[in-house]
Amino acid sequence: MKVDKAFGPLLSNYEVLTLLKEQEAYRKAQGKMESSHVANLSTIQFECLKYLNDSPCSVQSAEAVSSLLTQIKGFALTKAEKLQILNLRPRSAVELHILIEECEERFEPERLDELLEIIAASLPHFGPEEEEEEGQDEEMDEAE
Repeated sequence: MKVDKAFGPLLSNYEVLTLLKEQEAYRKAQGKMESSHVANLSTIQFECLKYLNDSPCSVQSAEAVSSLLTQIKGFALTKAEKLQILNLRPRSAVELHILIEECEERFEPERLDELLEIIAASLPHFGPEEEEEEGQDEEMDEAE
C-alpha cells in the first residue's frame, strides 16, 4: 500500500463531529448486522462522539466557525493556531498564551483582549466549565 499524501487537510473538531454524526445516522438507516471489523470501527466512532460531545465543538455551528475565521483574519495566526482556538475556545489570556507561539512577542495585551472578545462573540459558550468557574468565583467572594 502506498500513502499518496502523508498529511491531509486539517479538520476541526466541529468538522469531525459533524462527519461522525452523519456516518452514525447513515449506519442506523442501513440497519445491517456488523462484522467484527465494523464493530471495532463503531467502538472507535462511539468513543470519538462521546469525547467530542463533551467539548466546545458540540455547541458550534458552521456559521459560528465561519464568522470566527473571518473576524480573526486580521491577526497574524498560523493555520494550526486558528484550529486550536476553534477547537479549544480559549476564555483567558493565559489560554491564548498556551495556544499561540511566541504570543508575548507577537501580540500586545490589548490585542489579545480583542481576540478574546471576538472568540466570545463568535463561538457559543460551552456550559460545564464556565458554570464551574462562576461557582468558584462566588465561593471566593464569600470567603473574603
